[in-house]
Amino acid sequence: QCTSYWRGKKVGGKMEVVVSASAGVLEALLPKLAKMLTDEYKLHKGAKEGVQYIRDELESMEAALAKVSEVPPDLLDKQVKLWATKVRKMSYNIEDTIDSFMVSSSGSSTACCCVGGKSLLPRTYKARGDIAAEIERIKKEVEEVSKRRERYKVDSIVAPAPSASDPRLLALYEDEAKLVGIDQSREEIIKLLSMEGEGEGASEQKLKLISIVGPGGMGKTTLANAVYQKLEGKFECTAFVSVSLQPNMKNILSSILRQVTSKIKDDEVDNDKNKRVRRQESQKHYGNTETWSEKEIIDKIRHALEKRRYLILIDDIWDEKPWKLIKCVLAENKLGNKVIMTTRNVDVARSCCSSDKVDGIVHELQPLSDCDSEQLFYYKIFGNYGCPAELKVVSQKILEKCEGWPLGIIAIASLLANKPTQTKDQWCSVYNSISTGLENNHGVKDMRLILSLSYRDMPLQLRACLLYLSIFPEDQIIGRDDLIRRWIAEDLVRGRQDDNLYELGDKYFNELINRSMIQPTDVDAFGRAQACKVHDLVLEFITFLSAEEDFVTILNGQQPFPPQPDSIHRLSLRNSKGEHGIPQATKRLPHVRTLFVSSRANSMPPLSIFPVLRVLELEQCTRRNIRGVEILVHLRYLRLSQAYHYYYDVCIKLPEEIGNLQFLQTLDLKEARIKELPSTVVHLRQVRVLEISLRKWDKRCEERLLQCLCNLKQLEALYIFAPDYSLDFMLRVDWAPSHLRRFTVCARQNEENASLTAFVHWLAFSPFSTLPKWINSSLSHLSNLSIVVKILLQEDILSLGCLPALCSLYLQVIEAPTKERLEITERTGGHAIAFCCLVNFRFMSRAMGLVFRPGAMKGLQRLSLTFDVAETKDVYVDFNLGLENLTSLQALDVELDCRCATTSEVQAAEDATYLNARHPTFHVSRHFTEDMRCDQEEEIPELETMRVEDAGLARIGPCGEGGGRACDIKVVPQRLESVTIYSGSLVESLVFSYRDHDGKRHTAGPWGSHPGENNDVIHLEPSEILKEVSGTVGSYGALTNVITSLTLVTSARTYGPFGKGDGIPFSMEAASNSSIIGFFGRSGWYLDAIGVYTRPL
Repeated sequence: QCTSYWRGKKVGGKMEVVVSASAGVLEALLPKLAKMLTDEYKLHKGAKEGVQYIRDELESMEAALAKVSEVPPDLLDKQVKLWATKVRKMSYNIEDTIDSFMVSSSGSSTACCCVGGKSLLPRTYKARGDIAAEIERIKKEVEEVSKRRERYKVDSIVAPAPSASDPRLLALYEDEAKLVGIDQSREEIIKLLSMEGEGEGASEQKLKLISIVGPGGMGKTTLANAVYQKLEGKFECTAFVSVSLQPNMKNILSSILRQVTSKIKDDEVDNDKNKRVRRQESQKHYGNTETWSEKEIIDKIRHALEKRRYLILIDDIWDEKPWKLIKCVLAENKLGNKVIMTTRNVDVARSCCSSDKVDGIVHELQPLSDCDSEQLFYYKIFGNYGCPAELKVVSQKILEKCEGWPLGIIAIASLLANKPTQTKDQWCSVYNSISTGLENNHGVKDMRLILSLSYRDMPLQLRACLLYLSIFPEDQIIGRDDLIRRWIAEDLVRGRQDDNLYELGDKYFNELINRSMIQPTDVDAFGRAQACKVHDLVLEFITFLSAEEDFVTILNGQQPFPPQPDSIHRLSLRNSKGEHGIPQATKRLPHVRTLFVSSRANSMPPLSIFPVLRVLELEQCTRRNIRGVEILVHLRYLRLSQAYHYYYDVCIKLPEEIGNLQFLQTLDLKEARIKELPSTVVHLRQVRVLEISLRKWDKRCEERLLQCLCNLKQLEALYIFAPDYSLDFMLRVDWAPSHLRRFTVCARQNEENASLTAFVHWLAFSPFSTLPKWINSSLSHLSNLSIVVKILLQEDILSLGCLPALCSLYLQVIEAPTKERLEITERTGGHAIAFCCLVNFRFMSRAMGLVFRPGAMKGLQRLSLTFDVAETKDVYVDFNLGLENLTSLQALDVELDCRCATTSEVQAAEDATYLNARHPTFHVSRHFTEDMRCDQEEEIPELETMRVEDAGLARIGPCGEGGGRACDIKVVPQRLESVTIYSGSLVESLVFSYRDHDGKRHTAGPWGSHPGENNDVIHLEPSEILKEVSGTVGSYGALTNVITSLTLVTSARTYGPFGKGDGIPFSMEAASNSSIIGFFGRSGWYLDAIGVYTRPL
């Protein structure tokens, strides 16, 4: 799909940057001042009065800043700007002082209480008079800032009405010939409006609403106008109104009234001349409706539309309130009326389309195609002359950054077009500045202006959360959970006392997606984005704002170190050369709260220069980088990622004193593969999130982890990455994590969110042999569970069903559960409803061993199933899963492993998913279809060259039973050359190669699909022949007879045994004058049976 945008020039506009960081800092500071007034801190009377005074004054300043934030900075007096900056800096300093006092009062002996390069507070507050003196100093500073507020008359500031021209305006009058990519998008919207072929049936139609949604500058207005221009001649009444961020609804309604009456023809009213005159006189008065009430205007519009077919375009709507009022004018006359709406907010679009009175469709606008992007870009710079060859490569790189965003393409094109000459170096310079700071010209200013409208529409906390994203490099995939925890650690997410901050942060994340400010990535089977990224040009915008507000400072080798280090609050080091950019003479950066190192910081500065650090992330961490981390007593969030080198992995060892970090809330080590857990981790009693991945597990590690689990009483989220190690020591631990909300154990990174094709092979190892006993109804807050077990029992289903708060479950089972499917029923073992809160469920197992009985999972809305078709058929015979019994199901996602399955079996499995009467949204994916088998392949074909001269060819076997699918060769072998056996607990796969009569080499297999733990390749020497194949046949999981071991005996040596050899032995031996030259048999997921071909020597 292509989106249109115009080629013409854009008007300039003033940059409307909202001064919001100051108010945001105050919003975080005020609750801390209130907390200091409680008995917990035992302040003297004078100190308490001082704190109360400071709090009252700052609260008043916060209200004043809220007014200032509504005024474009270009219209603010310079002194007012300086006052706002002073308030922000003062607030940061006060907050750091208060935090240091609180840390010291908690009993941390290593508290660092130096702010601004001065020792503002003693290391401990044994004498309450010391903090009283500091409060008195702060009070005087606040008094001075308050006096400035009076002198500058900040409270008299009133936000003016917008005066700048809307840069979208020219799009409405642009020559259609200059529109790029318009035709396909316009026709698609017209089709959605059901205009094609609409005739007499239109008279019975419901009001049709199309809501076009997309980020600012995506071309929504241009596209909507193109549709409007093409259709307006087919309607009796039409109107086009722009709502904008701060709408005057009376003016908007008046505009609709004037427009819908202007097309009414005189002869439509009445042939009576007097009536016609009265109507014309009345229409003149519509131009002056200032004295009318909104109700009068609405009534006039409804009367005009009552018996007429109408088309109305409502452009740039920001929330539901204007729509609710406009909806009142839309007469329900069933004449096939149409409404087109544009908005940046998905939630607004969905809400407007959900009304019972309209037939609504949300149309999410897609970026320009590569071809249209190139056409728009080149035309803006070169007109009809095309792009010079030497600029082609760099131009493609620039367009990749724009990602089909018309506004960004035009902004950068106008920047380049204004260069006196077009050189490759200039273009490369512009390319390198994207996302970090473009030059100012009209095009770039207009781009920022349009984005600033979205920014202004956000509440203060959401603005701060958006600005925080500028700390990440371009194209960074930012994990949802990691981002929310950072926001919380920085006090950017604040709520009432009983609010769950993570849930509030989760709402912020979703809101930024819905407002089109961030792009969702890693969307799981439940439709939930597990991560996000920021468009490079949105990143440029928030980087610009962050620099203006001293919110984030970036050192990437291009910008100089700030002349005022005290103004650095969040620091991002991202120089690929490994130079951090901080002068060696710098002894202290007293206000840095976040340090994010995304480069190889081999010369990273000592952590001791960051005394109030709250958030620390080292992406390419080494043992040297984390020296001194134990003294960062303000630290709330610590995330370490391992630095990988070509020849070895760096082993990270945490300092033993890490237990000093008494305020640490998140300890994320899942990508660090640390050497061991320090014993002092048990003292981190405020840790709410623990994510670990150890390099190896031994008894000491197990003991320390168990100690942690028993001591960390506030733990809410636990993530353990155990790719090769058993966690069975946790099965029966005496642990009752009353606050636990999320528990994840995985054997592969991000496996709970990935599709089957991401891994190719099914897991053969599980961290848990079965479900831990402590996962039961006592976990009253557990809402998200992600776990891999070797085998699942019916009693485990009952335990999971008893979890009272479980809303999302990811469950992977290594072995087929049992020979009979496990039942998910309406109730648990007692009378309680099973899975009473479960909304999302993803189940992965090679054999689909679950069946949903009537009443099961009554609240389940999204279900994802991944299973192997052939193995499910072999173990359970059919695909009767009971999906028709899921009465609330809205979305079903099924991934089918088609290896070794026949066409009819895959179709039967797919058909079984369509039985739900609610007709949920289906998405069925067939994987590895190249390894499917045709239905007729079950019968072993005759070897195509089996003739009289091959009468000596003989078959022995097969040994094993009838599971799996028939496997055979199609060309008569002459000599066996090699055999490859994949094995673990059994023989999982067989591959062999041989030569035919003509000396041509052939390869058969793999028979069986799993790679196994061991890969053994046997190459036969020219004089070496295979004489005997022996092994064992036994059960494995729910499979009764598979090949559990193989041994090969040649004329020279014995190979094997391969596999562990449990079961009944068998042997197949060639006659004394013969050799084994090939194999046949049966296989599914494993090798089910094996036979041999022999021929005389």
